Order: sequence, then structure tokens, then C-alpha cells
Amino acid sequence: ELVEPLFTADADAKDATLIQTIDRTLTGMGGRLLRRRLLRPSLDLDEIEARLDAVEELAGATIARSEVRRVLAEVQDLERLLAKVTLGTAGPRELLGLARSLAKVPVLKKLLDGVQRSARMREIVADLDEVAEVRDRVLAAVADDPPATLADGGVIRAGYSAELDELRDISRNSRQYVAAIENRERERTGIASLKVRFNNVFGYYIEISKPNLHLAPADYERKQTLVNAERFTTPELKELEQKILAAEEKILELERSIFAELRAFAASQAPRIRATAAAIAELDVTAGLASLAVEARYTRPRFSESGQMKIAGGRHPVIERLAEREAQRFIPNDLYLDPESAFIAVITGPNMGGKSTYLRQAALIAILAQMGSFVPADSALLPLIDRVFTRIGASDNLARGRSTFMVEMTETAVILNTATPRSLIVLDEIGRGTATYDGLALAWAVIEHIHQKIRAKTLFATHYHELTELAEQLEGVRNLHVSVKESGDQIVFLRKVEPGSADRSYGIEVARLAGLPLGVIERAREILSLHEKTEHEVTEELVPRPSGPVQIQLFEPLHYGLAERIRGLKLDELRPIEALQLLHEIQQELKRS
Repeated sequence: ELVEPLFTADADAKDATLIQTIDRTLTGMGGRLLRRRLLRPSLDLDEIEARLDAVEELAGATIARSEVRRVLAEVQDLERLLAKVTLGTAGPRELLGLARSLAKVPVLKKLLDGVQRSARMREIVADLDEVAEVRDRVLAAVADDPPATLADGGVIRAGYSAELDELRDISRNSRQYVAAIENRERERTGIASLKVRFNNVFGYYIEISKPNLHLAPADYERKQTLVNAERFTTPELKELEQKILAAEEKILELERSIFAELRAFAASQAPRIRATAAAIAELDVTAGLASLAVEARYTRPRFSESGQMKIAGGRHPVIERLAEREAQRFIPNDLYLDPESAFIAVITGPNMGGKSTYLRQAALIAILAQMGSFVPADSALLPLIDRVFTRIGASDNLARGRSTFMVEMTETAVILNTATPRSLIVLDEIGRGTATYDGLALAWAVIEHIHQKIRAKTLFATHYHELTELAEQLEGVRNLHVSVKESGDQIVFLRKVEPGSADRSYGIEVARLAGLPLGVIERAREILSLHEKTEHEVTEELVPRPSGPVQIQLFEPLHYGLAERIRGLKLDELRPIEALQLLHEIQQELKRS
């Protein structure tokens, strides 16, 4: 839940992510802003405090927050809509959605009238530009329920364009117009048999029978002569013919032209709309985090100038949420790290006891605090952390020829070479991927290096109980353990972190709970008792000494000086007696060592 689950493709794992746990946003741009803040927490204390002030103010304004979130739910993704508008690809519905979303801005500003004590809330309200010109023009022009594409027609509202209304009227009422002209011409000429007709060759024409030709007006233009009749046309009929035949095409063309103008006008106001979208996104994130704080009982973190990390009643946000779904209670824990006397915590305890949860929740609380959110704890005094480094879980990369242990060591190397005194390091069971003594030696050396060179706040979970002796040798190391309760051969995980070291790992008991055969469990207990008799001898050899190798190196001879001496020999110039004497000296030196 630190990073990787944010990008998980497993549908079942989505609820077990931090982003899903804290996301209460209602708009697309708000969701993206929350994600950016989670992945890139702020290092600017003033910015963090400004965000927290706004969250605290909205958390206290219950009615205003509820109403604001109700309106935000009706706001579409302005950033995406604006991108389509500026690229010229927005359709009628996208442009109308942009205008309707802008129409919600005055409502939001009115609701926030009494919620402007914090500087950040005042900034948000000031940046909420309703862009009335775009909103009013689009709402006045585009129909309430436009089609998806311009080709379907009916995009522009009736009454917006007189020319468009006339063309639509002609298209819909062409027969009535023809009948009206026919009736008017009959009255004008007194020819009761006068007819207005249409064919594909001549279009619309007036037909007068031979006996009535003498009544034809002078402005009639002869088109065709038949045996029993004459066909005429008039300027008015020609104009009507052109309008009727071209009406549909002109309607679509005119709608495209009007819509293109509207879209271009909206694009011209892109900077203002973009600023409004950013303000709405910030408001959405702030209101969402305020709702989260109230619903999940989060508290406002404080920041320590001295570098102390003091968390009382800290909880893991993701696991707490999953536990509540199953009607279970999450056990909170305290954490105290001091930059001088106790900045490394070595945590021991059984598998399934809660060590990894304890490590992760400390990192999550730090990340949530620096992104500007309240945190799952009774109280939290935190240092300003520059980076969170984690080495948790086992993984390998066979495609690149990297084993689990190689991946572990590579990640640990990055931490040791990059971390600073302002970092938070979370290490879970370093060295478990290799032989026991190798892993113990590496874990011991890593803790010593962090203590002496980096001095970063570190949580180090381990099953190497020998490491607990470091608390007696290094002033900055303290021991913590996850407590359990034994009842006969049964164990109960209390999941409470307490000072001191654990006396055993209870690995065999966990294996029994997992269902291993009873014979395997009994044999494991016998072997464990044999190893525990000699275990105390190991740590005596781990105390740092001035010189002397701990382990044979894989890629260099045991005596580097001898190797260099042999490499430098000029064999062509060496006499046999000199070679024998040199070999004797090397043998004596090896015996002495």
C-alpha cells in the first residue's frame, strides 16, 4: 500500500490500497490531484500547514461541506472537457457539459461564503471563476439534449439564429408553403384550376390550362409548353425551391459554423477555465479529506522542529478499513523516535504478530501528513521527512537473472547510498534470503551503518534476536516487540507493540496454525531445542573488532597482499633457487596467519 498497489491490475486488491481508502473525491480532476499529492508529498511546511488548515475548516463546517460535495458531484471533468475543446474535438455534449459545470461555480461560491477563515479556502474561492461569457453563450446556443455528433442535426437551440430557424421552418413546412403560394396565385389570377407542382426536371412550377392562358400575369416566366397547358415559374417560386431543396444541407452547415464559433470562443478562455478547474479540484480534494477525517476519526498532525516522531494510537488506514468491514477492531500502537537517543527501532516478534503492519503504518502516516491530510492516530508529532525508503516483501526478477536475495540487496544498497538524516527507512527482515549467519551479519552491519553514517529514523523488523543486543552497544538503537499471550500450546496474537525484545519467534506455532503435519511440528521443536543451546555463542563474535575478516570473500584470495606479490613476479627473470626461497617465505607467512 505504499506504492505498488496504486498500480495494481488485480481487481480483488483494489480495496486494499491507500488510494482507495482515502479517496473521497467526486470529480475527475479532484481524483487526479489526490493521486499526485499521494505520490509526491510536499516538503514545504507552509504549504502542508495551509492544506491542513483548509481540511480542518471544512471538517468543522458539516452542513457547508455536505452541500459543497453535493454540488461537486454534478461537476464534470473540466480538465478533460477543456482539452477536447482546445484540440477542436469536443462534441455538442462535451461543450454543453463544460457550460453546465461552469454554471455550478456561482453555487459553490455562495455555499463557501461562510467558510473562508483559512488562507487556502480564501484562495480557492478567489480562483473560482465562473467564466460567465462562455457559460451564458453556450447555454443560450446549444439545445438541452443535443445529439452526440453534429451530423445528426438539432444541436443549436431554436431562437438562437433567425436564419437557422427559417431554414428549419422551411424544411418542416414546405408543403404548407407551396399550398399557400398556390392559393394566393389562384386569387390573384382568378384561375381556379391553377396548380403548383414539382418534378425532378423542372423543380417547382405553376401549370395553367390553355383556355386560361390569357389570364397569366406578365411576371410569369414560361418554362414548358404542353398540348393542353403551359408551365410557368416566378421569382418567389424559384427562391422557395432553392430554400426547400438546400434546407437540410444548409441547416447542418449553419449548425457546424455556429458550433465551431462557440467552441473557438470557449477555447479562447482556456486559461480562465483551467484555473477554475484547478480550484474545483483543490476544493474537491480538501472536502474529501475533511469527510475522511470525520468519518474515520483522523486527527491533525503536528510537525516537530527538533525531528521527533511521536505517534500515539497510530493505526494502519487500509487494514483498519478492511477490519471494520469484517466487524473487527484494529489494535492501535504508539511510536516514538528521537533524532539523538532513539532513532532506530529494532522490532522483534512472531510471524503474523503485526510487525510489518506497524512498519507500514508509520510510513503511511508520514506520507498522509505531508500530502496535507489528517492521519489515523490519536495524536501525531512528526518530523518533516525528505524521503521514505522501504525494503519490504520478497520478490525476484528471473528474466533479468536476479534472485530474491539479489533484489533485496540491490534495494538495500540504494537505501544506504541515498538516505539522509531527514529520511524515514523501513526495513522488514533484511537478510532472510540467504544463509542464517550471512543474513544476520548483513543485518547487523546495515544497522551499524545507518547508526554511524546516515542517522536516519529507521524501523527494522527482524527475526534475528541477536540484533536486539545492538541496543546495549549503540546509543541510538532501542528494542520493541510485538506481544503474544501463551495458553498451553496455544498462542494469541495481541498485536500490541511494547518496549523490549521478544524472547522467541513462535515460528513453529505459526506453522502448526497453518496446518503442517504434527510429526513435522514435533521434529521441528526437537531441532529448535538443539540449536538454542548453542545460539548464545553467535553474538559474541559479532562485536566489532579492529581487524580480521568475518567471511571468506568470493572473488578475492584470503591474503590480498600475497596475491599482489605473486602478480608482480617476473617469472622469466626468476632463477630456480630464488623461486624455491620465495615459495618457502610464502608458506611461512601463511602458517603464521
